[in-house]
Amino acid sequence: MYRDHRFAQRRMSDALDEALTPRQQARFARHVADCPECGPLLRSLIRLRGVLRSIATPSVPPEHSVVPGVLQRLRDEPGPGSAPARGSP
Repeated sequence: MYRDHRFAQRRMSDALDEALTPRQQARFARHVADCPECGPLLRSLIRLRGVLRSIATPSVPPEHSVVPGVLQRLRDEPGPGSAPARGSP
């Protein structure tokens, strides 16, 4: 189970992009169906992708899109277990 957990965690993005081989997809799907962490994470990422796609519509000119700002903020945010940025509380 742990080995598949690491496998699934490392391939979450590829699974979202449908870039896994059929064998990898089957292994990923089996794990996500049973894992109390990976299943909810995948569902959250699918919802997030849907929201981001809805605000990044072609009808919105790029200079008015919030996507670049959201992506930059995500890049700037420290990850779990990261030390806070200097000058931060």
